[in-house]
Amino acid sequence: MIAPLGRTRVAGIAWYQGESDTGIPGYDQRLTALIADWRTRLGSPQAGFAIAQLAGYGAPSFAPGESGWATVRDAQRRVAAADRHAGVAVTLDIGDALDIHPGEKHAVGQRLAQVMRAAVYGERIAPSGPALARAQRAAGGGVALDFSGVTGALHAKSAREAIGFELCGAAAASCRYASGTVVGSQVTLPGDGQPVTRVRYAWSDAPAINLVDDAGLPVGPFETPIS
Repeated sequence: MIAPLGRTRVAGIAWYQGESDTGIPGYDQRLTALIADWRTRLGSPQAGFAIAQLAGYGAPSFAPGESGWATVRDAQRRVAAADRHAGVAVTLDIGDALDIHPGEKHAVGQRLAQVMRAAVYGERIAPSGPALARAQRAAGGGVALDFSGVTGALHAKSAREAIGFELCGAAAASCRYASGTVVGSQVTLPGDGQPVTRVRYAWSDAPAINLVDDAGLPVGPFETPIS
């Protein structure tokens, strides 16, 4: 569909898609290939690519489980993290559980614009707001998560602790909910006496989350091994 455009130079592209790819492995590979192909076809090798991460949609979760939407969101995150001219607009907090096309387009546009300001115009701002930088073991079998791109500090909105985290072992069904203590740009999850090899956050089609920075930008979903 873009072939007729030929080598029409562009500064950036906003991409909002992924719903139909849930349950199909390899979204990160397809998205990476699409970005490379479009930049080549349009003769714009450094074109910015702003990915609107899938918003929250569907029934709430009451226990940890697998989520096709969370898998796609994490793939979007990883693709953007590997491309210095790309970024993700996190939209989990402005979705609509009952409408796959949520109405809050203004905020989505603002967050896509922030990606472009960093990726295209070189502004020294975090394109996606708070993003996971590192996960490492902490005292007592817990996990310490460090975040980059934080404006001011992280906060648990309307609560003492941050929710939406899961401690997981190697097995697929080993995840269990965990609440985090927030200090500055770090979140610490206490150990629960069970094996922990990875951490998930917001791993649901429509997750309940409350972790934001001073700019009001939410932390997006991720799954990461613990170093």
